[in-house]
Amino acid sequence: MLTPEDKNLFADATKDVKPVGGKGRSVTPPSLPLPRAPRPIPEKSPYELLEDNAKFAFLHSGEYFEGSVLDLDPCILSRLRAGTYSQEGHIDLHGMNARQAYDALLRFIRQAYVKNQRCVTVITGRGRNSPEGLGVLRPMLRQWLCRVPFKRVVLAFCTAQAKDGGAGAVYVLLRKFKKSRGRIIWERLPPGEDFPDC
Repeated sequence: MLTPEDKNLFADATKDVKPVGGKGRSVTPPSLPLPRAPRPIPEKSPYELLEDNAKFAFLHSGEYFEGSVLDLDPCILSRLRAGTYSQEGHIDLHGMNARQAYDALLRFIRQAYVKNQRCVTVITGRGRNSPEGLGVLRPMLRQWLCRVPFKRVVLAFCTAQAKDGGAGAVYVLLRKFKKSRGRIIWERLPPGEDFPDC
């Protein structure tokens, strides 16, 4: 309940208030600064956009090498190094030139991914029968696995254990197959891919 003194105070505080006319309040919004035009986004090819998705960490020491997406659980990489994952498929690239090997690897990884095979082995050989005893496919395989379209489906890779081929083979750990991952363009080469004659 309001006391007579409260009523007088209220009346005194509201004596200059004028009723709003019309059917409702007419409020003028404060003047706001004009919104900035969005920064133009440089146009990229689908390959360049996909290249931005996954970044790889590498280790290379003598005949041993490995690569994995950043922030991969170290336990997963340790298991891959130890060869404890079941090998669900393999491909032998011996005797192929770079172009043949790339095409064969592309078909193989695509099939393995769609079949939801998680760990596969790629046999490149050490290159001892190559000119000057230097293998061509092993270093190229490292590059291929870190670029589209492979990098969309590869989690990690490393030199195999001796029982599975040692330095002449590579374990490849694939992501789980997901239709929602977006369209993977398997048919095209990354821009600027060049195959030496070998």
